[in-house]
Amino acid sequence: MADALPNLPLSYVDHHAQVHGARPALVDGATVITYRELGQRARAAAARLLAEGVGPGEVVGLQLANVWEYPVLELALPLIGAIVLPLPLSLGRSEIEHALAATGARRVLGTAEAEALCGEPASGERLLELPPPDPDPDRVVEVALTSGTTGMPKLASLHAGLKQATFERFTARLGVGLADRVLVMSPLTQGIGGMCLYCLRAGAALVMLREPRFDAEHTLRTAARSRATLLVGVPTNVIRLLASPLLGETDLSTARCTAVAGAPMPTEVARAWESRTGSRVVSFYGTMDAGQLAVGSPEDPVEKRWHSVGRPHDGVDWMITPEGEICMRGPTVQRRYWGEESGPLSEDGWAHLGDLGFVDADGYLHVTGRLKDIIIRGGANINPFEVEDHLRSLSGVRDACVVGRPDPDLGERAVAFVIGEVTLDELRAHLAARGLAKYKWPESLELVEELPLKGPGKVDRKLLKEMASAGNPLR
Repeated sequence: MADALPNLPLSYVDHHAQVHGARPALVDGATVITYRELGQRARAAAARLLAEGVGPGEVVGLQLANVWEYPVLELALPLIGAIVLPLPLSLGRSEIEHALAATGARRVLGTAEAEALCGEPASGERLLELPPPDPDPDRVVEVALTSGTTGMPKLASLHAGLKQATFERFTARLGVGLADRVLVMSPLTQGIGGMCLYCLRAGAALVMLREPRFDAEHTLRTAARSRATLLVGVPTNVIRLLASPLLGETDLSTARCTAVAGAPMPTEVARAWESRTGSRVVSFYGTMDAGQLAVGSPEDPVEKRWHSVGRPHDGVDWMITPEGEICMRGPTVQRRYWGEESGPLSEDGWAHLGDLGFVDADGYLHVTGRLKDIIIRGGANINPFEVEDHLRSLSGVRDACVVGRPDPDLGERAVAFVIGEVTLDELRAHLAARGLAKYKWPESLELVEELPLKGPGKVDRKLLKEMASAGNPLR
């Protein structure tokens, strides 16, 4: 990787523009943005935002597909001291309203606004001079939605120093450098896709998919056309690429590595992918709440790449509790949630990740299960408590519990156990009217006389998961 860069919002773009400005930074179909152009467009967009009244400390939503304008605006907003609020396209109305109300964001930049802000300067257009960048590593530069554990999701408050620390560890472990072209299969507005933005700091090019929804054939064509060297996404992306009839005729010989996160990578899928493409599979691991803990390397032995999530980062502490829960602390952990006085660190000084695992004798982290009840569907987190709150507002539903059922394609699908009289169509229509994102809707319904309890009146979610998995629910 290039020599160390100072911790300034656009310093790495300035560096790359000066040293190799003609190299591609963003590849979006026929559109190629060089590093020199990236710096120019980010500064122009920042000046236009400043002219529109966006100022320091203001939170601005970004809701775009994976298009070249997204990284430009992700860079532009911190230049004027504003704060980025990524909003996935998959969000429903209720989640968006919650995020805007919690952050005080007055505007959301969609496709039309992004194209206007990132376009070439018009004839005679005068751009405002930008203020000097704020060098404070403790300044908040991004607010991001977490999966949460109860009710609406909390908001992660990410400061510049945290993002710098994450960049240094993520790209170094994957060996990202100037020759790489990184195809981002997950939305840039979510944690896994957002990690790929750090590859710009290493001088790599980002390849945009542009389509709002993942399509295996389009992804394969884009990977081949762009000569992608690194593919990043969730296991479901790889499963669907393997199932595509186009895979056999697609040249992926340049794809040295495929990195996944968000859900366990099935060993048989990793084996098939490497056998058919030659691209080495690695996993990385962390949470939006606590940050990134571990990343695999394409240079790791095959048994480590397929069965672990890599080695914990240097400078980040980890601990496994007596119950087997993975905990961490260090420079990649946020200090506090947005709008709150506390963060993910518990009274014992550790962020408890809710997952079970162990570190083997060679120092590799293995994730064996999770304590949390979060459902992971295609790499996207579903908070069952949020869905249940919506279900209980439907007439005819007396109580509800939502759990995950294993699925070979998506990892998990949501199953709703409901006490009452309602059909799946009625349930889904109600959730649509409530503005809940479609991917969070239960995909099957089991009507029961009662929900099994354990301990002091708590629903036995573990038993319901077992029943859902066995296809033999309580009657």
